[in-house]
Amino acid sequence: MVRLNIIVEGETEEEFVNQILAYHLGYYNVYTSVHRITTNRSNKKKQRGGLTNYLHIKNDIESWSKQDSKYKDVRFTTMLDLYALPNEFPKFEQAEKLLNPYDKVEFLEIEFANDINDYRFIPYIQLHEFEALIFTDLEKIYKNFPEYDKYQKEIDLLLLECSNFSSPELINQGATTAPSRRLAQVIPNYNKLKVPLASQVLEKIGLIKIREKCPHFNQWITKLENLRI
Repeated sequence: MVRLNIIVEGETEEEFVNQILAYHLGYYNVYTSVHRITTNRSNKKKQRGGLTNYLHIKNDIESWSKQDSKYKDVRFTTMLDLYALPNEFPKFEQAEKLLNPYDKVEFLEIEFANDINDYRFIPYIQLHEFEALIFTDLEKIYKNFPEYDKYQKEIDLLLLECSNFSSPELINQGATTAPSRRLAQVIPNYNKLKVPLASQVLEKIGLIKIREKCPHFNQWITKLENLRI
């Protein structure tokens, strides 16, 4: 049994790990723990969620790593969005010069791993945002949730608009065109409901289909399935 500690950016990713990913990895003898990024350690109760500073995620990884320093059966990974990634990230300016998003995210992950410098660490940065996974089958929102059928026309138009992307991972990181921003424009209450809604939709879509459409995500899942001590 391998123990996998995952540090995620927000509640939506945390829900996804707890409701879908942990269950899936259990079949591969990987036991999963997850928590959101610690953004404030000064209070008695830690504040978690969001990524506005690279040191927040680095400190979290190093802190959890030290707690488990004696264990050889533990691994660490992240689930962060490329969208709005802090520019303090290692070699961020160099990465920005790369035009191909897959080259960019791979470069950032390599430099991230080099900076953490722990053989147990497996970096993962989501292209371009967690909500991109929902665009694998956007129709699942209104087909499985009757209260969203009133947005069917808007969702269909959004689906058509994004049909030119060869993968949902390539839906970009503009302030109004990032995946979550696109969803919020057609579903006015999306931001309030996204924590339970996103995981429910992804469960309906299924990991198999998501992995077929999202190669970078698939590479990460494959690494986690094949963890060995």
